[in-house]
Amino acid sequence: MEHEYSIKDLIDVALKRYNFDESITQGKVEQAYRDVVGVFIVKLTRSVKYDRDSHTLNVVLASPALKNELMYKVSSLKDSINNKLGKKEVWTIMFY
Repeated sequence: MEHEYSIKDLIDVALKRYNFDESITQGKVEQAYRDVVGVFIVKLTRSVKYDRDSHTLNVVLASPALKNELMYKVSSLKDSINNKLGKKEVWTIMFY
């Protein structure tokens, strides 16, 4: 019996087998954060790490005042990031 697979299907299988899909998702989420918050906030962001297991975006900021301000907007930020990704990937955003 012959199986027909598209190149996309074969690439997806290879990416999953070697856990590259996780790195790609992490990179997309982190880039979506940068795109959504803009240049000014990116300059005040020390690090952005996405934990795919818990669907949590961890953001370390240089300014406590900015952290406080973004905590009030966490719901809209999360929605904007997920809209940019085209799926609900980020469930929680934690600011430090």
